[in-house]
Amino acid sequence: MKMFKNGLSLKWLLAAFLCAALFGCTADYDTFGQSDYRVFNEIAFEEGESGAMLYADEHKIVVSLDEIPDSLETWDSATISLLDISSMATLHLVDGKFKEFPSDSAALDSLAQELSYAKDRLHEGDKVRIPSSGTVYLMLVSESGIPSLWQVVFEIPEKKVKSSSSKKESGDADATSSSSSAKEGSSSSKTGDSSSGKSDASSSSKEPAGSSSSVKGDGSASSGDGNSSAGGDEPESSSSVAVPANAPKLLRLIAGAGEVEAEIDQDAGTVFLNMNYAIDLDLRDLEIKGLELSDGATASVKVGESYNFARGLKVTLENDGVERTYTVKAGYQYPGSDFNEWIKDDFGNKNDIAGWDNGNNSAISSTKTLTVNENEQVVKMESIDAKILGIGKFASGNMLVAYFNPKGVGTLNLTKYDDGNELIDFGRPFYGRPKYVEFDVKYEGKGDSCDLYVILEHRSRTSNEGKNQYRTSSDVNTMIASAWYRATTVESEDDPDVVSITDAGRSGYKTIRLAFKYGEPHDNSPIHNSSVFTKKLLNSAGIDNHVVPTDSPDDFDVTHIRVVMASSALGNLYKGSVGATLWADEMRLIY
Repeated sequence: MKMFKNGLSLKWLLAAFLCAALFGCTADYDTFGQSDYRVFNEIAFEEGESGAMLYADEHKIVVSLDEIPDSLETWDSATISLLDISSMATLHLVDGKFKEFPSDSAALDSLAQELSYAKDRLHEGDKVRIPSSGTVYLMLVSESGIPSLWQVVFEIPEKKVKSSSSKKESGDADATSSSSSAKEGSSSSKTGDSSSGKSDASSSSKEPAGSSSSVKGDGSASSGDGNSSAGGDEPESSSSVAVPANAPKLLRLIAGAGEVEAEIDQDAGTVFLNMNYAIDLDLRDLEIKGLELSDGATASVKVGESYNFARGLKVTLENDGVERTYTVKAGYQYPGSDFNEWIKDDFGNKNDIAGWDNGNNSAISSTKTLTVNENEQVVKMESIDAKILGIGKFASGNMLVAYFNPKGVGTLNLTKYDDGNELIDFGRPFYGRPKYVEFDVKYEGKGDSCDLYVILEHRSRTSNEGKNQYRTSSDVNTMIASAWYRATTVESEDDPDVVSITDAGRSGYKTIRLAFKYGEPHDNSPIHNSSVFTKKLLNSAGIDNHVVPTDSPDDFDVTHIRVVMASSALGNLYKGSVGATLWADEMRLIY
């Protein structure tokens, strides 16, 4: 046996190493070497193809079951198809009773010590009976006997009642009619919106003389107020009735910490407050700083009081029995939307914009700033083959109102996320309710499709700025409105949210105007071919970004906005054409 200079043999060194390794893990083993590990990684059921959402901090699992088959009245059991827990741990059904499932970890641990559980362990292939409450409790027990209590909530859909064929045909006809009318109502000219965070006048001024344009629908321009039923909201009423000569007038209104003076359209009776996002973020709480009325008039609002101008507040003026009502609405542009102010990213490259993010990391730089004039830049997003960089994935260029990889997943572990969107925390605070969004873009798809979309949300979570990385099972993200464009060129009018496509001010670029669809999206919207509504995470450590649609958007305030521009529409699934490139010069919100 080989001896070292200090007289120790290799055998004794190996023994010492093994000893150190064993005792170095004393936090996870008791005195008999049994493991304390009891980690719940994943569980799935045959009856729930959409999978189970696991909320580790809450010890809660939510299982969305499939549609109930005709042979059953309801789901009364579910079969475990996948079970991933600590290798030495066991899973059991709880047979003890208790009043309430605790919300804090200390109470959970205490309750777990008190409850009894079935002797037989659960395996893949076992059936779990679902009680009428839809909730089952499981005990995860470590090899050393430490119990951990978990709650499993089964979401059972209502059983669909078969309708007669005649009813079905009638329903289909109604749906077609509704879709058709929405499409026809979406026709709008590019000019005429006076109430815009970046007014329509400034938008159309970028259009060069003699430019070509197309307007979706029957080809006729709107009356100039920019309203469209495709947006989902009721169009704001303009003054079709003559205003009496002696009607009181709103001459001046100043609001917000930024003391913004409103733009007043006396003919239409509309007032717009073009606020600064950085100064007056919450449009639901703006203080009136100044108010000037015609002689003798009084108003339903007062200087020094705060009001919700996000939705459009009706302000009534009165003078000697004569009344006049104005609609006052506030909005703003999302910061950095002109893409001219760039900052250095975490890797020292000047490829970031404050308030935005992209998928660049230490190995990939598929999104870059491109200087086109001395003080003007555009975003260049190019799809690349990341395999040559050792990541083993295709990568789309993108620019997002989001937080990319806030959990700090290492470059080599990115491949474990089959849906790249699970690495992203989408959305940032925002309180506006715009009617339209415009993108100035050009695209070379090489057979690929680009994505341009905006989603307005209401989030029930208020702490941590409502970020999805901190989302719990009780947090709900409701989609208030959406506007989506997906095509192989920037000249396609196929998507239902498209209002018009015109030549932009920059040569070779197109201005795509999309109408926000408030409430349920159109049936043929590209949103249905995305993961926006998907609850199931492909990686249990991913970020849950799913939203719930609503047919009652007026019941909710907008609290967040998510914006996505991508050179490959399916880039989150690592699919697309290498070399597909999307350039973006500006994004504008129109109110």
